[in-house]
Amino acid sequence: MLVKSFTQGKNSGKNGIDNAEPEKSFRKGDELSEASQESSQNSEAFFESIVKGSEGCLWMTIEELMTRDLVTVNEDAPVEEVFSLFAKHPYHTLPVVNNKGELAGIIDLDIILEILLLCLMPREKHTPFTARRSLGENAKEIMIKHPVTISLKSTLKDASDLMMKHRFDHICVNDDGKLVGIISKRDLVKEICRRRKKEGSKEKED
Repeated sequence: MLVKSFTQGKNSGKNGIDNAEPEKSFRKGDELSEASQESSQNSEAFFESIVKGSEGCLWMTIEELMTRDLVTVNEDAPVEEVFSLFAKHPYHTLPVVNNKGELAGIIDLDIILEILLLCLMPREKHTPFTARRSLGENAKEIMIKHPVTISLKSTLKDASDLMMKHRFDHICVNDDGKLVGIISKRDLVKEICRRRKKEGSKEKED
């Protein structure tokens, strides 16, 4: 009888433990589910706030945002003039134009550093192309030819898609073959932030 009673008590205790563990697991599962749901709601709210601030300007043309007062260099300008322009202005990209005002190419800071610091570059990066560029005497001989451009009537969405796809910080704006401006990531961010702030102010007033 004692053995039987002990066995029954042991089994009963075991059953009690078994019943408690699933309940504990369910509680943990519920907590994780609630946390996941809350995280999902927070993410949705975050993305909704971004869309709310940007959707109003996605279809505005970049003509309203681009910089028109450009610093450019003629394709026949000596390399030293190019160096001086980069030293004088805080730009990362310098458009190169021909005598008709058409965009011929661009020169960026990477090219300038490549030329100025060629002697410090690893030997495996010394290619015929970099050597030829380092010997260039004018803007035309060191520029990147056929740069990606965008039309004057393109939208903010068009510009942002192009920048994110190619990882550009700036894109030159063309109108009938003529360089008319440049649009940057900073221009896009400033406009979207301005719209978000405006939308936030309206919601507070309401």
